[in-house]
Amino acid sequence: MEKEKFTVKFASTKAENEAAFALRYRDMLLEYRADAVCDDGLDFSPYDAYAKQVICIDNETGEVVGCYRVVVSDALPSGEKFVCEEEFDITSLKATGERIAELSRAVIKKEYRNSVVLMLLLRFIVQYIRGENIRFIIGEASFFGTDKTAYQKELSYLAHEYAIKEYEIRSREEKQVPILPKESLDLAGLKRSLPPLIRAYLGFGALVSSDSYTDWEFGSVDVFILMDTKNCNEAYINRLLRL
Repeated sequence: MEKEKFTVKFASTKAENEAAFALRYRDMLLEYRADAVCDDGLDFSPYDAYAKQVICIDNETGEVVGCYRVVVSDALPSGEKFVCEEEFDITSLKATGERIAELSRAVIKKEYRNSVVLMLLLRFIVQYIRGENIRFIIGEASFFGTDKTAYQKELSYLAHEYAIKEYEIRSREEKQVPILPKESLDLAGLKRSLPPLIRAYLGFGALVSSDSYTDWEFGSVDVFILMDTKNCNEAYINRLLRL
């Protein structure tokens, strides 16, 4: 089976971590910003010091072809915040006192994006989250480019069908595109047109912020993603676990 071609694990050596940082630089940062300069060819930030790097290795080549960064709330030093808090106010969610895991830096090497790599990474993360008794999974997902108006229909679709309502999540960017009336939208067509990562999160039962944030430095339009492990799509997860 295709999955037997891959090994998914937490990076446990300097070489494995640096392979993930290099993949992030080549197949994420440079895709969004061709002018990004990184002398050592590694996408690394201080936040990585608190994180676990989940990596997917091609068993035939030994190459790291996919990765994810995971940080659990109680691993953050006092006073430190999640990366997503630079763009979104999640005070109401943190006030619950529940354990939270932030997923970020999801990267698949271009040649492997039509394979099972993303699903294998997500399966590993789900198994980890369940074993750690973590309530909320949070993160961001991106649309390419900084023109929000180009994604007005997609953002409107998400606001109507998958908006977070129980918690007040607000973008730190004041300017937002108007939400179009639901009856004016091709709901099925818009769901198919969403970025693959957003579709995967929705399959889990995740909800999405009604607001978005323009990341000018990275070159993307971001939405906040929330999955409550007490209210997720168990059928979808069980299928994923049987991969």
